Amino acid sequence: MNFQVKKLGPGDIPLMQYVGRATYEPYYAHVWKAGGVDWYMEKCFGTATLERELSDPGTEYLIFSDEAGQIIGFLKLILQKPTPDGSVTNALYLEKIYLMPASFRKGAGQVLIGYALERARRLGREAVWLEVMKTGPVPAYERSGFQNIGTTHFGHELLKEEERDGWVMLLRL
Repeated sequence: MNFQVKKLGPGDIPLMQYVGRATYEPYYAHVWKAGGVDWYMEKCFGTATLERELSDPGTEYLIFSDEAGQIIGFLKLILQKPTPDGSVTNALYLEKIYLMPASFRKGAGQVLIGYALERARRLGREAVWLEVMKTGPVPAYERSGFQNIGTTHFGHELLKEEERDGWVMLLRL
């Protein structure tokens, strides 16, 4: 799959807000109680949040498009963040990886993961880690070489109880 990558800056807030909602809601609206999706969209993609994060040199938002210019999905990377257990301090945190519905089950997720791994290598990181709901795409991460190294808990009040448990997954480079 050929793709183009655009690193977003503070001037790209409306684009990120659109892509954030378009890539999140089709897959995850069902995990929230009433009002939860809107709360989460504001928390993650609200103007104040994006102004701060898009100005932070330690955070990257990357939008991927195909040859025709159609958006495939996006990554949010924290360029250096230790694993929660402290076992790897020189690590890249893959905080978000979301795909547009038209790109689902077409290998796009593997393309975005591959990009994150290469970005980590170029930065000299020892590993890439992420957190995923137990009901989330765990097999896709395992196919990419990530291993479960522990549990996590998503404590958002509006998140349904059965969706709050998750895994911390790590891929050593």
